[in-house]
Amino acid sequence: MNKTTLAAVSSIFTLATSPLFAADESHIETTIVTATRTEQSVADILAPVTVFERADIERIQPNDLQELLSRAVGVSFVRNGGRGASTSLFLRGNQSNHTLLMIDGVRIGSATNGAPALTNIPPELIERVEIVRGSRSSLYGSEAIGGVINIITRKYHDTDGLKPMIQLGVGTQGSRKALVAVSGGNEQTQANISVLREETDGVDNTASKAGVSGDKDAFEQTAINATFSHKINDAAELFALYQNSKTESDYDNNCRAGGVTYACSPYTEAEVSIANIRGKFRPLDSWLLTLSAGESKDQSTINYRYVDPAAIGVSGDTFDTTRRIYSLQNDVMIGEHHVLTVGAERSLDHVESNLSYGEVDRGNKGVYAQWQGDFGALDALIGFRKDDNDQFGKNETKNVSVGYDLVDEIKLIGSYGEGYNAPTFNDLYYPFYGVDTLNPETSKNIELELRGNHQWGDWGVARFENKVDNLIQYNPATFGPDQIEGAEIKGWEFSVASEILDWSVKANISLLDAIDANSGLDLRRRADKQANLDVGREWQNWSINGSLRLVSSRFEDTANTDELGGYGLVDSSVSYRVNEEVKLQLALKNIFDKEYVSARSFSFGDYLSIGREAMLSITYTPK
Repeated sequence: MNKTTLAAVSSIFTLATSPLFAADESHIETTIVTATRTEQSVADILAPVTVFERADIERIQPNDLQELLSRAVGVSFVRNGGRGASTSLFLRGNQSNHTLLMIDGVRIGSATNGAPALTNIPPELIERVEIVRGSRSSLYGSEAIGGVINIITRKYHDTDGLKPMIQLGVGTQGSRKALVAVSGGNEQTQANISVLREETDGVDNTASKAGVSGDKDAFEQTAINATFSHKINDAAELFALYQNSKTESDYDNNCRAGGVTYACSPYTEAEVSIANIRGKFRPLDSWLLTLSAGESKDQSTINYRYVDPAAIGVSGDTFDTTRRIYSLQNDVMIGEHHVLTVGAERSLDHVESNLSYGEVDRGNKGVYAQWQGDFGALDALIGFRKDDNDQFGKNETKNVSVGYDLVDEIKLIGSYGEGYNAPTFNDLYYPFYGVDTLNPETSKNIELELRGNHQWGDWGVARFENKVDNLIQYNPATFGPDQIEGAEIKGWEFSVASEILDWSVKANISLLDAIDANSGLDLRRRADKQANLDVGREWQNWSINGSLRLVSSRFEDTANTDELGGYGLVDSSVSYRVNEEVKLQLALKNIFDKEYVSARSFSFGDYLSIGREAMLSITYTPK
């Protein structure tokens, strides 16, 4: 990204202080729970956060979760081709498995590769997304070095009988979507179930046209989401969740068995499921007790479509991981201005595979405590957690944050947080890859944030420095994991949101410096500059939105000799409400059909971009 481009996007922030910005009389306070495990206003949280509401998702009309998250400050992705391809998420330049992903507060992700299956979480089933940047290991333990993303599922709540909803969509590349949902209940009991089916012929994931690699790589998904909530009385309520997503995705690769390579067309069948039951009880007015039991499963099987007759009998690998989590949390109000949170968690990971892993079970016990205090213009937070891992023993993490209101609308926040991450089963035990002597990664993060919350909108500026010790990363030169001495990740984040002449404007810029602390070289696949600009407007029955995303160059390899070029993408969407029951939507992605490369394959060349996309959908919600 050149200086001219950055200057153009930066001008949005300059406009934030100009008279063009209109006061938003409908400015509604947003509350989230992820940052502190307690409900709190975004304006009061002592951490940098981004929230996508359902209205944002409707406006953006993202094709997948990756597209939605990439619009947040500090979030970047690398995808190995089109829809359904393997995806890596970098939050503030941290490793993909350094971001804890949860669904309705339930920790998800594969115990083998450590990364969540982002493809298996369709935006149509999401109500809101809460992104908290910076280490949260003092609350959540392992995997939260870079931050936490909590996805709140869509509930379709209605307190007066049953309410159905149907959405159908067709698009380019043979894409088809269908969503059916039914919800209902009364003031005490709510229930809903929704089913999504989508298919696309896809694009060719890699540049190689050799053999059968020049074909399109298709993707299909079937997802179910069901929730139930019941208010027993004013002091007790129950909540239950079940979500299941099954996907099938093609990709380009060779098939190997017994040291022999065969031509084939491989595809992966994956299934992610989450089940959780949670109860909230209030024994006293000042005491909230939360009990939760959950299970998440991540299953994948590699299948081969034979091309070479000699490959008959060759089969792929199966990876099934299960994570069970049991938790107890107490939130106690001490007077009007102090909250004490004390909790405990027990997690159990289990791996089943046709491959031989040195260990297949791992447990972790964690206890945590957090105090939040409000002293008028001064807010403070102190957190502490102790984990006891079956493989790696005890580890302690701490967090301290202080916020001061310079004036009523502007807050200055300083934070220190420690992080912790246990190596994955693949890092340790994957045959001919893993290194069983790897140690847990640890981090120390400091940051300073200046935040404004005005009638006309919000803005924020943050500076962070994160030092990660014993960083585990893949080295394409050795085809295995390296545990380097450490990494130094520093950066700036800028964001602003307001309204200009009846147009909603949201913009953000991320400047990143992520290096190997020993060699001084850039960490692979991290762009040092990113920017997003979203503008939209609603009038009468119409809604229109446009976005620009800019990503600078980055290196594919750890030696910094293979540079991938930067790129810019332009998207737009428009919707028209025919009446109270029917709405039409059209989404256009990568309007100028920009070709770009975010990663390279060792054997098949560049992973290709999707190109221009269009999706037309109709939503019917009978009254």
